[in-house]
Amino acid sequence: MSEKDFKSKIHGVVETKFQPGFELHVMTSEAFNTRVLNLRLNRIIPSVRGYTGYTRQGFMLTRNEAILLHSHLTDLIHDDDSWEDEPEEIVEAKE
Repeated sequence: MSEKDFKSKIHGVVETKFQPGFELHVMTSEAFNTRVLNLRLNRIIPSVRGYTGYTRQGFMLTRNEAILLHSHLTDLIHDDDSWEDEPEEIVEAKE
């Protein structure tokens, strides 16, 4: 399997409370003939087989998709009702 150079640049690292042994890397990479936002989990504690490094989990977003994600996250972060321990109702995801 050949290694490709995606010219990735890490812009931030999030230590994950609910994914112990992993960090979330916020980076840009070259893919699909453009720069994309690339969100990847990086294993920092070795797996049973001794593996450390990027997992297959992660996803890439265009700049416009990243802007939309930013908007949704900003709304969510500032909505105190979304952070209640026990919400009054569960909202089903729309298809």
